[in-house]
Amino acid sequence: MIKLYGYRQPLALVVLFLQFILSGCGNTSSASISSFSPTSGTAGTTVTIVGTNFDTTTANNAVRFNGTSAVVTSSTSTEIVSTVPSGATTGPISVTVNSQTATSSSNFTVIPAITSFSPTSGSAGTTVTITGTGFDTTTTNNIVKFNGTTAVVASSTSTSIVTAVPSGAATGQITVTVNGQSAISSTNFTVN
Repeated sequence: MIKLYGYRQPLALVVLFLQFILSGCGNTSSASISSFSPTSGTAGTTVTIVGTNFDTTTANNAVRFNGTSAVVTSSTSTEIVSTVPSGATTGPISVTVNSQTATSSSNFTVIPAITSFSPTSGSAGTTVTITGTGFDTTTTNNIVKFNGTTAVVASSTSTSIVTAVPSGAATGQITVTVNGQSAISSTNFTVN
């Protein structure tokens, strides 16, 4: 039988219990991100994330580029290699390990890319759908130009922009600019 001498013994047990709880119940320290390289790129770019307390089992690290899930190709306790996913937008990188999330202090800049547009020709007012990556979901954050003439953007997702050929446009490349980063079509749009 344990004899209790005043309140000291129960207080000591409470203190030990609180230390156990506050120390994370024996869990390892949470992950942190100190840097990543490169700091910008298009969808498909390989990015190396440097930090601490990552899981050495690749599948146990969840990486997101501004909230969009990415594939992790390799990991050590201090480095993760991942790929910028299609649909990612400019923003912080986060790594979740053991239900704890670390977020970068700076943003990864997604550079837009134009993969195609349809139709490939038309007159002023023709609706054109531009397909690619790195577009902004806020319509007004995408600047579209037909050979230097600014067009009005009707709608946008991270992978598609719907616009119309502006009055005064001439045959030439289509440019999409998002957050100061520009993508230029590899072929010309023909104005009839």
